[in-house]
Amino acid sequence: MTLSRAFVVAAGSVTGREHRRAERDGQDGHAVVVTDEILAVVVTDGCSSGRKSEIGARIGAAWIATLVEQRFHGDDCLAAVAEVTRELLVRLEVLARSLDAAGEVTAARVDEALLFTFLAAVVTPHTTIVFGIGDGVVLVDEVVTVLDPGPDNAPPYVAYALLGARIETRVHFAANTSDVDLVAIATDGITDIADLAADPRYERNPSLLRKRLVVLSDRGAFSDDATLGVVRRRSAS
Repeated sequence: MTLSRAFVVAAGSVTGREHRRAERDGQDGHAVVVTDEILAVVVTDGCSSGRKSEIGARIGAAWIATLVEQRFHGDDCLAAVAEVTRELLVRLEVLARSLDAAGEVTAARVDEALLFTFLAAVVTPHTTIVFGIGDGVVLVDEVVTVLDPGPDNAPPYVAYALLGARIETRVHFAANTSDVDLVAIATDGITDIADLAADPRYERNPSLLRKRLVVLSDRGAFSDDATLGVVRRRSAS
């Protein structure tokens, strides 16, 4: 059975209460990959102090998904993680230069539009792996891990590497796909990830995930932007 028949993939995002109150757009992003050989969800979280960080977050999510689809073939997933990170930085550097009149990478442009964290959950026929840079929440089956944002709630951002900082991509989970039934990732705006990710109705209607986020958001559940991605094994029929 191909992966796309064995698992369901769902993702969604809503703007948090504080951004809606300030009449600002949400600064999260997300993307999915669904093929017969690779399934993936990506969530990104833009820096709240960046005036346009949703630009980097949304473009970054799309780029990471594309790179995952291109690089996660074969058995060496750690090498694929390194390649995705390296090529993401190449693309971000090109974007940073395009935003500056002199074609330079400047701290002002990076801070304004390109600061974001990311998490990616990738399922291949043999390996399930979760990796990223920065904070967020990871769920594997029934185990929830809340990633530490670091001192002063200031997580490392991918694009800091363009300014000379040493940024490390961390692998948060890796195991045989046969041993995993559910993997989910979320930005730090979501706290009750287990309940949201485990809903069996996503098998029939993956779009229900975002609808649930919208309902919760309308009830005031999320002060920050909230984005969730889920890869769940289908029930035996």
